Amino acid sequence: MEPSTLLWMGLLLLVWYLSVGFGVTVAYHRVLTHRSANLRKPLLYALVLAGLPAGPPAEWVGNHRRHHADSDGANDPHSPVHDGFWYAHCGWYLGIRNRGLCLLYALGGPLRYVIDIALRPMSPGGHDALAKDVLEDRFLRFLSTRFGFLVGSTVQALPFVLAYLLMAWDGVIIAWVAGIVFYNAGDAVNSVGHLWGKQDFDGAGEARNSRFVALVSLGEGWHSGHHAFPRSARHGLLKGQVDLSYMLLRVLASVGLASDLYLPSSEAVQQRRRT
Repeated sequence: MEPSTLLWMGLLLLVWYLSVGFGVTVAYHRVLTHRSANLRKPLLYALVLAGLPAGPPAEWVGNHRRHHADSDGANDPHSPVHDGFWYAHCGWYLGIRNRGLCLLYALGGPLRYVIDIALRPMSPGGHDALAKDVLEDRFLRFLSTRFGFLVGSTVQALPFVLAYLLMAWDGVIIAWVAGIVFYNAGDAVNSVGHLWGKQDFDGAGEARNSRFVALVSLGEGWHSGHHAFPRSARHGLLKGQVDLSYMLLRVLASVGLASDLYLPSSEAVQQRRRT
């Protein structure tokens, strides 16, 4: 196989990984859920489409706000402290508590997309009451319905088509394995991020900072910082904590595509920091 083919395949996977990742971390999480920043609408919509593997936007936002309202409490939809690692990692999406089924779902990769379209809660329903602002946007409301989620999800077929054109079925298999990695990188924030790592801040509950999770999830692994300051556009609040999603927001702000990035004061960060 020619090195140029492998190079193009690697570039394809990198672009796919970054587009899905930033779609979730920037659009779904920091902009839609926490209002940490604003994005120009065309860019916001493009990132939401890229992040659709995470689920329908209204359901995702509603669930995440519910998570923050009672983190690791009785009403937390995905607490590993109460429900165990596998339920928090991925079982909660479909209400699966059997660890074997959770493992199969985690290893399903892009097949999870098909399962989610058929079984995952959509709008109307789910946690619409906690995501009314998202549902006020016609495009986001459409993507939050089962039909809209299905239509929007067709975009995610493109990496597999390109992988097939590059390397035939070998390329599809490689893309499939990459998809498994992508899914579990995001899932680890809810599971690993509440079990293992350093609790750098008071008032962050069981959320923990993990350098490894932060690396694979583009900055989301600085989870103790995030739970201490949920609205902060930057999750890596301490020296040496690289937050790629915040770096992207800074770049977008510099060219006028993002605005109103919220950051806590340095005094507030130091007051909450554990020594």
